[in-house]
Amino acid sequence: DVYGRYPNRAAGKPRFMSCLVYLNDEWDGDKWGAPTRFVDVPTDDDLMTYDVTARPGRVVIMDQDVGHTVVAPTAAAGKRPRYSLVWKLILHPRTIGQDMKYLAGGRGSPWPEIEYFGSAAQNQ
Repeated sequence: DVYGRYPNRAAGKPRFMSCLVYLNDEWDGDKWGAPTRFVDVPTDDDLMTYDVTARPGRVVIMDQDVGHTVVAPTAAAGKRPRYSLVWKLILHPRTIGQDMKYLAGGRGSPWPEIEYFGSAAQNQ
């Protein structure tokens, strides 16, 4: 790789992201469980976690180095599978030294408000 080793979100380097899409037409997270659990390793004191409930069509976009896992469905889910698809994205800088933390370019964002948790919330 021409960029060598570097931490994700370094200025002027590609940023690695993951896009997780929940594919089930029907999924009752309250009854059937199986959320995606995000683990915030920097807050190792309490090992903070944040659960995102699988909902039809829900999309989660995150830095690829965010720790996460799928929690097993409850017995009430029976043999229903929970499907999801993950795209690995590489966002390349457009200019030399571009800040890869804030990619909206000062134009504002058409996206909903970002919800930070754990150590990410502490850095805001």
